[in-house]
Amino acid sequence: MSYKEQVSFNDTWNGDPQIKFESPITKEQEMETRVISVQTQKNLSVVQFISSVIDTFDYVSLGRAVSQNLVEMKEINEGGSVNNIFVVNHSDKFVFMMDGDVILGAKQNRIINTSILLPPQSKTQIKVSCVEQGRWSKVSDSFMPSDFAAPSSMRMNKNKDVFSSLKQNGTHYADQSKVWQGVRENISELKIDSDTGALNDVLREKGEEFQKTTDKFTITENVNGLAIFTGNQFMVLDLFNGSEVYKDYFPKLVKGAVWDIAAKKKTSGKIDGSELKYKTLEVLDKIEIVEKKKFKGAAAGEEERFEADNLSGFQLNYDNKLIHLTAMKMN
Repeated sequence: MSYKEQVSFNDTWNGDPQIKFESPITKEQEMETRVISVQTQKNLSVVQFISSVIDTFDYVSLGRAVSQNLVEMKEINEGGSVNNIFVVNHSDKFVFMMDGDVILGAKQNRIINTSILLPPQSKTQIKVSCVEQGRWSKVSDSFMPSDFAAPSSMRMNKNKDVFSSLKQNGTHYADQSKVWQGVRENISELKIDSDTGALNDVLREKGEEFQKTTDKFTITENVNGLAIFTGNQFMVLDLFNGSEVYKDYFPKLVKGAVWDIAAKKKTSGKIDGSELKYKTLEVLDKIEIVEKKKFKGAAAGEEERFEADNLSGFQLNYDNKLIHLTAMKMN
């Protein structure tokens, strides 16, 4: 079974192709994938693609849920716990939180350790990591989602820790000292002043610069996945079931990539769009055949995690449907 570029088109189309799949695809069947667009700005490229799992499950993103007052995120009690928070889903909808989501407020800013599917009408204690080492004081009763995701390098290092923790004791714990080290490296590399060692302070000083580049990338309609490259080198891939969830996370992921390469040396060589398309499908093929270990999800569903062939990542499934897949280049 592999991810293949097998998509049928209508005979006529205006603008974007009208993509049709023969029937819904289950996990046991072949997933069909087609690259739709490649966009490049300087040294960063975003490949957008569609897969046949698109919109086969109904759920909403964390940001959308919070904006509609469907979800509340808060400390587990008055004293708080650095690596745990409560999330209350007051709605009748499934709500999705992405690995790498940064949430702000309460006693200190945190990052979500793994992708999570919150069941309707639920209260869930989830594992998080602190990304603001120098503050432990209440600034708000609850957390709010930020408008960015952590850089893929931080997500990759955290995911490796979570994978080890799951194998050892079945928890989605990430080594807090390593997370803080990653924050310090980001602050240092970009020469940022931060009184509390907060990851968010990078955006305070560099946000406008990052946003200008982010805004040059546009969301392609009728897609649900993206792969990001620096030069011709793969960085990260994220695939979502829901096209609206994809749209909500697209700018956050692109901004995280802009951030990731901001302090890095520019790669040389001509960027080849055809090569990036091929490499995107190649990454998906590698993910499909790599050996995976299964674990219970942090809320609803099941995770399949992998580390092989210079890739680290996982897939969150629920009711035999892919909810979110992510893969990052190691090192």
